Amino acid sequence: ADAGKYDTMAACMLQIYSTEGLKGFWAGNRLNVDRIAPQMGIAFFAKDYYIKLFVGEGKKSTPLQTLAASMCSGITCQTAVYPVDLVRTRLMVNPGVYSGPLDVIRQTYSKEGIMGLYKGLTPANIFAVQYYGTQFFVYDTLKSQYTTFMRASDNPRKATPLIGIPLGAISGMAGCAVAFPFQMAWRRLQVQGAGGRPLLYTGVFHCIQQVATKEGARGVYAGMQANLIKVAPTGALSFLAVETIKGVITRCRIDRT
Repeated sequence: ADAGKYDTMAACMLQIYSTEGLKGFWAGNRLNVDRIAPQMGIAFFAKDYYIKLFVGEGKKSTPLQTLAASMCSGITCQTAVYPVDLVRTRLMVNPGVYSGPLDVIRQTYSKEGIMGLYKGLTPANIFAVQYYGTQFFVYDTLKSQYTTFMRASDNPRKATPLIGIPLGAISGMAGCAVAFPFQMAWRRLQVQGAGGRPLLYTGVFHCIQQVATKEGARGVYAGMQANLIKVAPTGALSFLAVETIKGVITRCRIDRT
């Protein structure tokens, strides 16, 4: 979140190791796990819920309906876990400033009020709309193409849970590429004013405009390479798990009938 602090991902890793040791690479990871588990669960549940809401029970959604449901699921899951994400981010970018998660909440509340825990929520949701909208839309589109390619419409190809690995990785990277400028703005807005940082931006689009003007495209997309490396396996494993669980639930329902 600190612009220009590291030239490359390798330089960042070396600096973290030299100043914080090996454990520095996992700073805030417990909170990340506490955040990501409910966030992804809510995202997948919300997408299916909104599809049923928009389309109706048992009906096939159109691509636009899938996209709309995916975008709504992004806002839902992002808003639900946002305070945890803010605490995690501030712990990571301000080593030594806070004694722990509860201290982040205490200091944030005392200095910024209850809304301080939701600082940056609007840009976070703008990011979530782009990211989850793209990720779920790309995944569902690719899966549909896989099951129907060179097959009759009434005889689709069966998709095994393993299809979640390549399609999940692709859809995750697509979501990252589309949404990254908004993620960059969200992170900068989230930490400005914390730990003595100056207040530079008034909103997400002002942030993107200022960064693009002063730092160019390199500033807007700084860190995207590392993000792509992270989201590819994350997407692959997430969709593999979801497809596997859906398969187990479907088999259990069949066995009961």
